[in-house]
Amino acid sequence: MQPSRLPPLNALRALASLAHTGRVGLAAEELGVTHAAVSHHLRNLEDWFGTALVRRVGRRIELTPEAERIAAAMQAALTRLGEVCGDVAEAARRTELSIACVPSFATRYLIPRLVDFTEVDPALRLRLLYALHGTPQDADISIDWYDAPPPADRFAVCIRLLSGHTRPVCSPAHLARYGPFDRSQQIVRARLLHDETRKDWRDWLIDNGLPLEQASEGPVFDDFNLLVSAVVAGHGVALCVETMIEAELGRGDLVPLTGTIGASRRGYWLTATDAPSPAARRFVDWLSAQMPDVGNLVQKGN
Repeated sequence: MQPSRLPPLNALRALASLAHTGRVGLAAEELGVTHAAVSHHLRNLEDWFGTALVRRVGRRIELTPEAERIAAAMQAALTRLGEVCGDVAEAARRTELSIACVPSFATRYLIPRLVDFTEVDPALRLRLLYALHGTPQDADISIDWYDAPPPADRFAVCIRLLSGHTRPVCSPAHLARYGPFDRSQQIVRARLLHDETRKDWRDWLIDNGLPLEQASEGPVFDDFNLLVSAVVAGHGVALCVETMIEAELGRGDLVPLTGTIGASRRGYWLTATDAPSPAARRFVDWLSAQMPDVGNLVQKGN
């Protein structure tokens, strides 16, 4: 309905109040206006509709059936409007916590567990942001991986959540067809798959005293989840973060090769530049409790 087809809303509200209270004086009191103002609203409505909406029975005023229909519709609309306004006001009062997280940790560790946190703090609004590795984030909390512990003096909060060491893995089908890969010298002849850059394989080959030429071969995947999909599909051998492929290892979709690991000092870290709010503290405490080898909290300020 177009606004021009509606009678004055204050007059409709006066009619709804009269229907609710049964008396002009009580309606005026409920609305915080004078007795005369309510009567004036009723006359305006009758002029607008071109028909009587109230009738006097002795000292009482009764609504006509048409007026009762209008009043019921107005009361229902006011009730619904009140509910919506209450929802909006409540949402505005709720605290929002922004978390920037690299996709590997977000999709494989954080998101599957977030439903538990919403039960711990149902009033908190979470905003999960896609974080680019090594890029400062405009967020309350950041989760990223580091090859060495980040400088704690840069952060108000700095927690090591999980190990980020890598291990050579491939699919059972790839192993059966191209293996064995029991020794590092055998892996160097495999088709190597790379996560974002070729650096991890280069470092692994150096650590194991092997030639670097093979690190120049094989495809590079711009996202860890894409890399894992390729390894599971049997495309080759990859250095995968072991803590991020627990599900694939448990199902037997991937098998570890040799006991050699890479990026031994790498870890996933939670950091916050500013002193944590109460909401951020609750999230940090909850996430820390989920971690099997969480490091110590470094916190400055209040």
